[in-house]
Amino acid sequence: MIQYQKWKDEIRILITDEQNYGSVQISIPCYDCRITGKADALIYALYVDSGCREQGVATKLLQSAEQQAKLNGVQVIGIEFDKEESESFVLNWYLKNGYKPFSKRSKLLIKQLED
Repeated sequence: MIQYQKWKDEIRILITDEQNYGSVQISIPCYDCRITGKADALIYALYVDSGCREQGVATKLLQSAEQQAKLNGVQVIGIEFDKEESESFVLNWYLKNGYKPFSKRSKLLIKQLED
């Protein structure tokens, strides 16, 4: 299921996979913000229930989020990664899916979305 929310200064997209207990959200700001110049939108709150992990659910959610972002004109998508909050395998998974650190000291991982 995909839900769109148009706020005053951003578009939020919520994608849920109720069968596999997963979800992901996208924020597309319509204002100058801290990701401006780095990414056009931010993916956040990617979650898959522990009983449904390692079955490709997260990959499908991520790909769906990227597709929805592209449909909304996003060329560069970002994900903030905090080593203190997430396991190292999560960072490796993002890297495997084409995300790269914006800079050496940045928590922002970015990906150029292909046309």
